[in-house]
Amino acid sequence: METVSEALQRTVDTVSSSISAVFADLEEVAGAVTAAAEAASGVPRRSDYLFLRQDLANFIKLHSDLIIGAGIAYAPGSLPEAPHWLEWWRAQPKGEPRFVTHDLNPDSLNYYDYTGREWFTLPSAAGHPLAVGPYVDFGGINVSIITLCVPAATPQGTHILGCDLTLANLEGVFLRALQLRDPAVVLLGPNGRVIASNNARIATGTLLLEEDLKRADLSLDVSPAGSPARLPWKLISLKK
Repeated sequence: METVSEALQRTVDTVSSSISAVFADLEEVAGAVTAAAEAASGVPRRSDYLFLRQDLANFIKLHSDLIIGAGIAYAPGSLPEAPHWLEWWRAQPKGEPRFVTHDLNPDSLNYYDYTGREWFTLPSAAGHPLAVGPYVDFGGINVSIITLCVPAATPQGTHILGCDLTLANLEGVFLRALQLRDPAVVLLGPNGRVIASNNARIATGTLLLEEDLKRADLSLDVSPAGSPARLPWKLISLKK
């Protein structure tokens, strides 16, 4: 009979490998952004990055079981056409991903200042791929998500490539791998919020209660070997 420890390890391996595959493909796109910036004659313009529309559409469709959208946030002041520029596409039930319009006018009531969002600031400061969240993207899609972020360094600044995962999609991967109803098991983000659980009382996106934390039993890091910072999640079983 399989032990709880073995079930947890299988879940960690499954979640880690699923996320790592998404990161790997997003890093390829980020590498293409860096290469395009270095190959440009002078300061790159938006036209130098036109390839991203198709590259990101392919990326979204390839990982449609997990992600609902992807895009790029340019470093402030890096493009001659605009001081700030954000391009994001959202998966559709049929056909190509749809471009998502964000209000980038600082004087607007609906101004979306991506430069202050953690999914932009944290990977910019860290300089390496990073999973940010769970958080509610107010002004974006207004649901609780996780954003996988990859910085693309260029002479003009660091752009951020990102993709959004819904907690529902990730919880599906978690539950299929775990295959346990008891004990309660929680996939926990670094901000103390629940990414997934096998217990109806412990809802995704909520802060794990202190009383539940005190019942923590087994705990495993989800990060792949050699990259502990990019996926700072823990898988925790709770005592009854």
